[in-house]
Amino acid sequence: MQITRSIGLLSGFLLWGICVQITWADLAVTTPDSLVAYLPEGAIGSLEVSQLGPLIERVETSGVLQMVLNSPQWREALKQDGLQQAMAGKAIAEGQLGMSLWQFAKTYLGDRIVLGVYPPAQPGGQPDGVIILRVDEAQSLTRLWDRLSPLLPLAGGKIRVGDPAGGGHLLTFEDGHQAVIRDRWVVISKIKPLLEQTLQNLALLESKSVGLTETAAWKQMATQLGTKHHAQLCINLARLTELAGHRFIPAKLDNPVFSLLFGGYLELAAGSPYLGMTLDIREHDFELRSTVAGDPTQLDAAHRPFVLEKESALQAEVPPLKTPLNGFSLARDYANWYRNREALLEAGLLPNFDKFETGLAIFLAGRDFSEDVLPMLGQRLTLVSIPQSFAHLKGKPGVQLPGFALLFDLAKPTEANDLLNLVFQTVVLVSNLQATQEGRPTFVLSSESYRETQVAFAKYVKQPAGDGLPISYNFQPASARVGNRYIFATSLETCRQLIDTLKEDEASPQTIRPIPTEGVRDLFLDISPVVAADLLQRNEQVLHAQNLQQGKSAEQSKQELETLFQFLRQLTPVSFSSTRHVDRWVLELHGGWK
Repeated sequence: MQITRSIGLLSGFLLWGICVQITWADLAVTTPDSLVAYLPEGAIGSLEVSQLGPLIERVETSGVLQMVLNSPQWREALKQDGLQQAMAGKAIAEGQLGMSLWQFAKTYLGDRIVLGVYPPAQPGGQPDGVIILRVDEAQSLTRLWDRLSPLLPLAGGKIRVGDPAGGGHLLTFEDGHQAVIRDRWVVISKIKPLLEQTLQNLALLESKSVGLTETAAWKQMATQLGTKHHAQLCINLARLTELAGHRFIPAKLDNPVFSLLFGGYLELAAGSPYLGMTLDIREHDFELRSTVAGDPTQLDAAHRPFVLEKESALQAEVPPLKTPLNGFSLARDYANWYRNREALLEAGLLPNFDKFETGLAIFLAGRDFSEDVLPMLGQRLTLVSIPQSFAHLKGKPGVQLPGFALLFDLAKPTEANDLLNLVFQTVVLVSNLQATQEGRPTFVLSSESYRETQVAFAKYVKQPAGDGLPISYNFQPASARVGNRYIFATSLETCRQLIDTLKEDEASPQTIRPIPTEGVRDLFLDISPVVAADLLQRNEQVLHAQNLQQGKSAEQSKQELETLFQFLRQLTPVSFSSTRHVDRWVLELHGGWK
């Protein structure tokens, strides 16, 4: 692909270090904040990366990198021929450059780089592109040229040097790519008109209203997302639709789960002028966002289950447990999504829903899933996992799993509670049948009153004892209703923790939350790497045994596991969310490190 080659040639070109200084003395003063201003119009997308110097410095000096470089995994990787050759090449390059590759990257990639992608010149061809690179100081390129220009003859005629109109140096590569170097600037493209228009835009110092900044897609993205990011991607969806001659995003999806999660976002994208993505990296965390423009409340009737107008205060929230491994919450009109599935999903998926309802019928006592069950449930589904202590055992399972719990919001609490209690009893009955067939101890149904809440749970007739118990002993099903929320939990301990949290939340004056001005969060997922490390460490013996079976030495396995635990404990919780605004829909990934 030509764009991929362009990126590769950019790296290769910088390694050759070709440079010349010309008389654009005031260019640094009048340069726009975004190099997108210099890209020719007509692009279907642009990617700009900036302010990489400080980021590269932080990565180079970070404790996490040193931990990786000192890890047994890295020492093992260094034994591979490919990596050995790469390290030898690195040493040769650093010797010729007179600096480390870290310093090289900070010097020549640390300011700004932008890539513009354009429709192919020939129908059916690969997209074309242009790359603009700006270095911090022209003198840096001059010094690099002085060191590496003598090596050009060694290229065997694969790189030709010429003098372009307007000054600078023109390099023509064997595959047709051309690069022009002027002052602080490097411009690369295989398409001559793109190269010439970009150079012309660079020369228009008195005007900042040039290039892609004047297109509707980029203007709206800049208004909604701003332009000061470490990386910013803008895809002109309107232009792609125009080029395709039809709707670019499929009207029906081929995955029900993906539809539930992102069906509304994708439908809004179908009418959005742009898809924008931004990456911001700070000292201890990062944020990655994806955004499309439009009013979600204007989606058609089939897609309205993704927009809960009447329940706009309903947020996708996870109960604030003390030490959760992870949590997931999704707010949707599930009943109407299910009824509209023919309009939302490809036809080939629909027979699977009939099979699903047939398999579920045993638990529903003759009720219709679509017409009777879903209307009883609310419009928020929540899943959490929590480490457990296995107090229901006299020992521990060989593989220790966290406790899981599924929380249903209830639209009709009394009716739904009766039905879900019946489902719970049936689940325990089916589990007992399987336990009998497999020779495992069976459960008996029991109940207790915990914090004025009736809890149904399964318990063993005889409490299992011993270490290394089968994996099935992680489970002791329990259920309870707290207000208008129903809990299905894999252990009584997990169920009690959730009751504690929900009771405290009910008592809080913040139970009634105002509609946030920044938007309505309809999806939320988070995971704690530190809790994950603790859970993995509980299962260290199992992981160690697996490593030994794979042929690793005991010492190597021990060091690898210790490195993994340390790495996870250096990270802060990772979260992913989807938020609806009045004029856009935003997906966001957030994470960090200590």
